[in-house]
Amino acid sequence: MRSVIRSSIGVFIILMALFISSCVSKEPKPLFTFTYLTDIHVQPERHAIDGFNQALASAKVLEPDMILTGGDLIMDALGQSHGRADSLYQLFAELTSTVKIPIHNTIGNHEVFGLYEKSGISPDHPEYGKQMFMNRMGLDKPYYSFDHKGWHFIMLDGIGFTESRRYYGHIDSLQLLWLTADLATVGTETPIIMSSHIPLVSVYPQLAKGSQEPVGRGYILTNSHEVMDIIDPYNVKLVLQGHLHHLEEIYARGIHFVTAGAVSARWWLGPYEETEEGFLNVEVYPDSVAWEYVDYGWEVSEEALPTQE
Repeated sequence: MRSVIRSSIGVFIILMALFISSCVSKEPKPLFTFTYLTDIHVQPERHAIDGFNQALASAKVLEPDMILTGGDLIMDALGQSHGRADSLYQLFAELTSTVKIPIHNTIGNHEVFGLYEKSGISPDHPEYGKQMFMNRMGLDKPYYSFDHKGWHFIMLDGIGFTESRRYYGHIDSLQLLWLTADLATVGTETPIIMSSHIPLVSVYPQLAKGSQEPVGRGYILTNSHEVMDIIDPYNVKLVLQGHLHHLEEIYARGIHFVTAGAVSARWWLGPYEETEEGFLNVEVYPDSVAWEYVDYGWEVSEEALPTQE
């Protein structure tokens, strides 16, 4: 009798193990994945080429459907000559061409050519401002959208110009009209992911400056409320952000706002505060997303660090 009971218990345990194994194997798999690399600041200096190559290699191992970038691809075009800015765009193109994965780029402030007067560039230059970015990326506007496997992606241009030739966070009126029209064609059911270099929402300025201090116009979009009002009726699941070199997630109005750290961390001089060099790996499901920050293992070279006097 005991042997029969033991035998029955053994069969029960085996059946339970098979059941649990079956349940585990039925965990949902993502429809697709992509990586989000922001604030790369590629340049010949500071061993940034080695660092970016390492980040690209790490992203490629994850086998994403595509790579999205969050702006500040180069360092930089704002205050540089045409020759220097052009060489940086060429460098970015050369390094990314080896990956053989579709790449969709967001414009950042450092892609804006000749805005600072110290560049010596006149506003009449044919590649002044955002035109250089558009020319190099094959775009007719510095913002655009596309679809992938049932999801809609919107790549915003969050860079405004002042009369004194400085940048600030802003979505201009023409882009707001375009965004309204673009969303109208998508409808309210399609899940949406957006990218803006300068964040729509962030608590980092408060952490950095103190809650009672005014937030600088370069930290976040100055008219983010207008953007939020436009997207509010739609099925926006995720807004990806850069610029601050800080990693944070805010959940508001049913949207995850993720400021995605920086590939370069402290501009290739080591971690930025508590944020290591890294990028996001994003898993996309039928109606949701999940993400993780990937520290791709790059360490700053001692040669790149400023010498102490």
